[in-house]
Amino acid sequence: MSSSSKTPIVRRRDDGIQLSYTLPHRVFAARPYPVLAPNGSTIIVYGHDNGIRIVWRGGRSFLSSPRQKNLHGVHQTNNSSKAQNDDDSIMIIDSDDEEPAPATSSIQNNAEFEIFEDEDTELDPSHPYEPILRHVDIPLGTRVLELAMPSLLPEKARFLGYTVPPILTTSIVISVVCADSKLRVVTLPLAPPHPSTKVSDLNIKTLTLNATISHNEIPKGVSITFTSESGDKNEDLGRSRSRQKSSQPTIKAAAQWNLLVATHAAEASGTLLVYRVPIGQSTDGSFTLPTKDVQSPQKLSLPAPASNISFNPSPYPSARHTHLLVSFPDGYVKILACSASSKGSKNPSANETSEREGKWLLTLYPGFQQSPSALVRRKMIIDAAWVLSGKAVMVLLADGEWGVWDIEGAGPGAEPGPLIGQSSVHGVTGGSLTTYSVSGRIIGGSQPNKSPTTSSDSSEQRGKFAPMTPSSRRVREDTLFKGAQPLAAPSFEGEIAVVQVNSSRAALADESILIRHGNQIATIPSLLSLWRNSVKASGTFDASNRCRVSPLGNINLLGERINGIAHLPSPFRTENDSDDQKDYEILIVAEHRLIILGRDLSKLSTVTAKPEPHVSINLQSSAENDQLMLSQGQLDVDGMDRVLTNMSGALQPNGFRSPIKRARIFS
Repeated sequence: MSSSSKTPIVRRRDDGIQLSYTLPHRVFAARPYPVLAPNGSTIIVYGHDNGIRIVWRGGRSFLSSPRQKNLHGVHQTNNSSKAQNDDDSIMIIDSDDEEPAPATSSIQNNAEFEIFEDEDTELDPSHPYEPILRHVDIPLGTRVLELAMPSLLPEKARFLGYTVPPILTTSIVISVVCADSKLRVVTLPLAPPHPSTKVSDLNIKTLTLNATISHNEIPKGVSITFTSESGDKNEDLGRSRSRQKSSQPTIKAAAQWNLLVATHAAEASGTLLVYRVPIGQSTDGSFTLPTKDVQSPQKLSLPAPASNISFNPSPYPSARHTHLLVSFPDGYVKILACSASSKGSKNPSANETSEREGKWLLTLYPGFQQSPSALVRRKMIIDAAWVLSGKAVMVLLADGEWGVWDIEGAGPGAEPGPLIGQSSVHGVTGGSLTTYSVSGRIIGGSQPNKSPTTSSDSSEQRGKFAPMTPSSRRVREDTLFKGAQPLAAPSFEGEIAVVQVNSSRAALADESILIRHGNQIATIPSLLSLWRNSVKASGTFDASNRCRVSPLGNINLLGERINGIAHLPSPFRTENDSDDQKDYEILIVAEHRLIILGRDLSKLSTVTAKPEPHVSINLQSSAENDQLMLSQGQLDVDGMDRVLTNMSGALQPNGFRSPIKRARIFS
C-alpha cells in the first residue's frame, strides 16, 4: 500500500474525526469483515478492476522479526550441554544436521511463531487514528462488482450456545461477483501476515462457480451463510433450545459444515442460484474448500428480476437460518425457505422436489403511490434488510420512507405475526403483510438560500407551540422552533446497514441502523428504543437522540459520490475499557476513496491519562505553608506571588476551584 493510501486526510468533527484514504483503484464494492483479527485489527475488503484487496487496520503492531513460541526444554537442554565443550558441540551439531534432518524440518513446520507485539501501539498525538498495518492483493483477472460476508454477531452480543463454524475462527471467507459472469469464493488467513511473509506463501484458496445459467448475464448480487447437515428438523429445534441454556458458545466441529452461496441475475424473468459448498478438513487440522465436485446449484425462476438478496442472520441450528430475503423493485419483498439438506431420494415426489427447490413463505407489500399519469402503483423498493435478529424486515423506499414489518410479532407491543416462532414457521406456505409496525421518513438536506421576502414569509409559517397534555400524542416536534424541514428527494439508490449493539443478556436484540438514500445518510442509534417510543401510550417519553432518525451531516466527500455505507468494528485497544466508547465506526465507500468516521484517539489518551491523586494534596499543603509563613512574616516574593494567584483563582465567578478552609492563626 502506497504511503498516500496509508496516510489519510484528517478532518475534525464534533463527534470525532473523518479519515479519507485515497486509493489507487476504482472501488466498486467494499465491506468490513464482521470479526476482528487475532491482534485486534479491523479488516476491510474492497473490490477493484483486477481483484480484491484486504486491509488490516489498527490492533497490535508487528514484531521486527517473528519469534518461535514453542521452544521448550528440549532445545534449551541441548544448547546448554553443547555449550560445556566447544569441540563436542561442533561434532553434535554436525551429526544432528546429517541424520535427523526430516525431523528438524517437521518441527520447524509445526512450530508456532509470535509476530505481534504484546502491547498496543503507543498513541501519537500528531496522528490520532489507527494505522494501516498490512494489505494483501488477490488478483482475479476481472472486475469485482459485489462482495458478500458471513453474518456473525459481535462478541458481546453472542448468546449462550451461539454456533460458530470452525473455519471462521482462523480464516476469512468471502464471496465475490465478477464481471466475467463468475462467482468466486475466496479464503485466506484471518491474521495479517508479517511484512517478511510473501503473499505467495499465504494459504489463499479460490473456488470458481458459475453465477448464471447462460454465462452471458452479469449477476446482480450475492449472499452467503453457513449450515450443517441435519436429520430431523424437530431435532434441530430441540438442540437449538438446549444450546441456548448451555454455559458457553458452541463451536461445532464434528458435523459436516456447508457454505450456502446464493446469487441472482436478470436472466429471462429473473433467476436465483443457491450453491451448497462442503467444507473439508485437511490432515493438519485446517479447513478448506473443495476445488471440484461441487453439487449443481438449486435453480429457481423469479417472477421478476430482483434488486438484492440476503440470508437471515440467525445462526445454525435455527430454523430460519436458511431463509433468504428477496426484494423486488416493483414493490414487494418475498421470503424464500431454501432447502436445509442436500440429501434426497432417487425418485423424489412432487413435494420433495418443490422443497429442494425452495418454498416461498411470505410476501411483504409497501403502500401505494399515485403517479403523474393518475395510475396507482406500489411504492418502489430500494433495499430490504433483516432486523431484530432476523425476526423482522426493514425496507427503504424510493421516496425516502422506511418501515419495519414484524413478521413474527417479536417487537415491542406487537401482536403475533404470520411467522410465529420456530415451530410454526414451516407450516406457512403463503401469505402477505402490508402494515408497518414502525415507520418514518428521511429528511432532506439544508434548504438553499432564499430571497429576503421569501425568508420572512417562511418565518411566519413556522410551527406553533403545542402544549403537552395527557390527551395529546407524545411525539417530538422537530419543527417547533426551526420550521418545517424538506423531505428527501426521490432516489433509486440506497441501502440499509444493520448491526447489533446490545449485550446477549438483553431480552430483545437492539440494533443500530444506517440508512443511505441518495446522497443523504441517516442513523438510528437504537431501533428498539425508537420502536418502543412509537407504540408507547403512557409513561415517560424518551426524547434522546437514540430514539430518533438523525441525519449524518458534515461529511466531506471531496467531490465523489457515495457507493456504500457500513458499520466498521473499532480496533481493539486495552485502554478502551470504558462503557461510553463506541464499538463501531462508520465506513463510507466513495468512488476512489474510503472514508471512516471514527473516534479521536488523542481524546482517548487524554481521558485514560488520569491525574495522580497526590497532586492536589501537595497543592493544598503548599498553600497552607504559604499562609503560615505569611502570618510569621517569613514569606518571600515567590510565596507572595503564589498567594495572590490562589486568591485571584478563588474570586473567579466561573472557576471550579473552591477556597481552602484554614483555621485562623493568631500571633
